[in-house]
Amino acid sequence: MKSSNSSRAIFASFVFGLMALIALPAAAVAHGGHGQKSAKKTQKVAIGFTALNGNSPVTCGKSISGLGTTSRSAKLNDLRFYVSGVQLLRKGGGAVSVKLPTGSKWSYTKGNSAVTLVDLENGTGACAAEGTKATNAYVRGTVPKGSYTGVRYSVSVPYPLNHTNLTSSPAPLNLMAMGWSWQFGRKFMKVELSEDTGPAWASKIFYLHLGSTDCEGDPAAGETAKCALPNRDQITLKNFNPTSQKIALDFKKLFGGVNVAGESMGDMGGMDGGMEMAMGGCMSFTESPDCDPIFKTLGLKLGTVKKTNQTAFRVVRK
Repeated sequence: MKSSNSSRAIFASFVFGLMALIALPAAAVAHGGHGQKSAKKTQKVAIGFTALNGNSPVTCGKSISGLGTTSRSAKLNDLRFYVSGVQLLRKGGGAVSVKLPTGSKWSYTKGNSAVTLVDLENGTGACAAEGTKATNAYVRGTVPKGSYTGVRYSVSVPYPLNHTNLTSSPAPLNLMAMGWSWQFGRKFMKVELSEDTGPAWASKIFYLHLGSTDCEGDPAAGETAKCALPNRDQITLKNFNPTSQKIALDFKKLFGGVNVAGESMGDMGGMDGGMEMAMGGCMSFTESPDCDPIFKTLGLKLGTVKKTNQTAFRVVRK
C-alpha cells in the first residue's frame, strides 16, 4: 500500500512538473508580447529648427542682406535660443508633451520642467568670439505613438530652472554666453548682428537678448527671484509634420521693424569732447524702441504678460 501511494505521488509530481515546463514558453511568449506592445506605445520625434532670411539660409561667415527698415547687410555673431514646453498636437484634437532624453548636453529635465538649447551658430566667422563649434538644431524626445499634425512650444527657460546658479547647473543651463546675471536668469534667445559691407553702423552690434525682466531678489543670496515680466511666449504651428518639415526663424520678419544699424542720438556732451551716442538693439527693456516690434513678431506684447500672434517662426520643408 505504501509503495502504491509513493508511485502515485511520484507520478503526480512528474505530471505537475511537465505542465510547468509546458507553461513556461507560453508565459515567456505572453511576456515578450507584452514587452513588444509596450515598446510600440511610444515613438521618437526630432523637431528641427533652422534660420532663414526670407528664403536664404542664415549662417556664420555669410552676409545677411536687406535686413530691417534700412535694408542693411549684416554678419551673424550669435544665434541660440532655449525651447521649452514642447507639445505635439494630435490629429483630431489634444496635445501630448515631448519627453526629452536623459544624458544629453542639449536638453535637461527636472520634475515637470524641461528645456532644450537650439544652437545654430558654429563658432566661425564673426561667431568665433563667444560661439562654439558644436551645434544643435533639434528638440529630440519621445511621444505616445500616434498621428500628429502640429506643434506648440515656448522660447524660454521654465521658471524653476531659470533662476539657478549658472556655474553649478547642468548642461545646457551652464553656458556663460547665455547667462543674464543682472536679471537673475538666462537669455531665452540670443541673436547678435554686426556691421558688414555698406555704410557704417551707428551701433556696431545689434543685440537681441530675450529674457525675463523687472526682476527682484538675488538667488545667490538665498532670495527668491520674482519677475514682473516673465516674457515667455507660446508658439503654436497647427500644420507641422516633424518627419518632413522643420521650423524656421525668419530674420526678415524678426528684424523687419527695426534699424539693425542703430540710431545715432547725436552729441550727448554739448561741447567739444562730447560723446557721440548711438542706440540699437533689444535687451527686453520696456523703454527700448526696438523691443516693441521685435516682441510682436515673437508673440509678446512689450511691458505686459499678454501673448499675441507671432510671425517670426514658420514651417518649411526639410
